[in-house]
This record gives sequence, C-alpha cells and structure tokens, in this order.
Amino acid sequence: MQGDYSEQYVHLWQNHWWWQSRHDLVLRAIRELRKRSNPVASQSETSWRILDIGCGGGVAFDDFSKFGEVYGIEPDAHLANAIPKWQDRIEQRFFDAEYTPEEPFDLVLMLDVLEHIEQDEDALISLKKILSPNGYAIITVPALMSLWSAHDEVNHHFRRYTASNLQTLLTSTGFQVHRLHYFFSWSLPLLYFRKLIAKKKDNYAVTVPPNVINGLFSTLSHFENMMRRFHVQFPLGSSLFAIVSNSETTPAAVESQSSEQVPG
Repeated sequence: MQGDYSEQYVHLWQNHWWWQSRHDLVLRAIRELRKRSNPVASQSETSWRILDIGCGGGVAFDDFSKFGEVYGIEPDAHLANAIPKWQDRIEQRFFDAEYTPEEPFDLVLMLDVLEHIEQDEDALISLKKILSPNGYAIITVPALMSLWSAHDEVNHHFRRYTASNLQTLLTSTGFQVHRLHYFFSWSLPLLYFRKLIAKKKDNYAVTVPPNVINGLFSTLSHFENMMRRFHVQFPLGSSLFAIVSNSETTPAAVESQSSEQVPG
C-alpha cells in the first residue's frame, strides 16, 4: 500500500460507500454466527477472541469489540498507529507462518488481505493454525481478473479471484466452507468503466465520492444485501465473501446460510 493512500485510509473507511457496505455485511455475518454458536448467550457477552488481520489501525474495533476481545495485525506503520485508542491491541507486522499467538482465536477476519499475499495458500495454512477448533474465519477478496486495473496495481494486489478458484483454495487448505458468494454485484458496470478510465497507476487515487453519489451507491449496496437475505443469488460480483471453519466445526452453526454456497 502506498504511503499517501494509507494515510487517508481511516477517512475512506469511515465515509466511503464501499468500506461501509462491506463492514455492514461483515457485522451481519458476525451477529448470525454469534447467535447460532450460542443461541442462549447474552448478546452483551464478550467471550470470543477475535483477530483482524490487516486491521488498518483498528478502524472497525469499536464494533468488533462488542463480540469479544479484539486484536489486530497491521504491517503498515502509518495505519498501525492511526487510532491511539487501539494501539496496544495491534502488532505491526506481516501475517505469516511465524505469527504464533498465545491462544487460538474464535473469529479471524481477513478482509481484502489475501490478494496482497503472494503465497496465498501458505497464508491460509497459517490462518488455519491460529483458529480454534470451533472457530470461524470471515474472508473477503476482490473478484474477477477481468476487472484488473490500476486500482489493483496501486494497492499491490497479486490477483483477483473467482468463486470457483477461491472454493478450491479454501478446501485444499483444509477449511470447511459454509458460505461463499459474490457481492457488490451491482457495481460490475462501474468497475469495468473504472478499468477503462484509470489506466495509469501514477495518476490513480481513491476518494470519497460526492454525497449524492456516495449515498446512491450505499443504497444500491444495501438493497443488494437485503435481497441476499431473501436468498436471492447473484452469479457474479466485484468481490467475494466467505465464511470458513476448521473441519471440526458443526455445519449446523451456519445452516441458514447454506443456500449461498458457490454457484454450480
């Protein structure tokens, strides 16, 4: 990640439709996992150990901490120290096989991180090792190499994924895949247009759109997510969302999401 981009990350996360829409999707998934993992537990209990890989200085920790003790890993020095409140919960380092926490985690978040790691299979093997036997991981990645653009180059991506190759990667590394689907389906024309106009990475930058456009895109994302709650499936999208666990986890814990497996 470029330095100037990382410095504005907190502002983008707090205001940009893309970050906020993804965050809403992740929060709904965590609430569902929490409810089904322990339906009699009080929602105010904070028993989970949570790790946010690539946490961006803890921008989402206020929300994630409602579900447990939250920790983070962030390799970017600008981001790791961006929010003083959470500095003591964040290790400034890369996520690799050398990362060995004192205890495994009940929930690991890897939100648009895997595409930044050249050896993604090794990263998933390391992820599996730090996940508790009954724990879950939520993973999001950019989708479709046909969308590859200056955005991916500026952000040092190695790849974009399809549902099929992400499913294969996850199962080959020993995960049980409970849910895997595309999201931001409505944004496909927008991102293909971005690919056409953003050809030079030296001039590329991400900014928060004007309020009217930002609000419209947020509404479209919210509507798509609402449709998915009624089991409407979208065959493609600009991002992918997955919930996985170690094989010991009971599939029934997320059975209400089973209809959102990889499209055939």
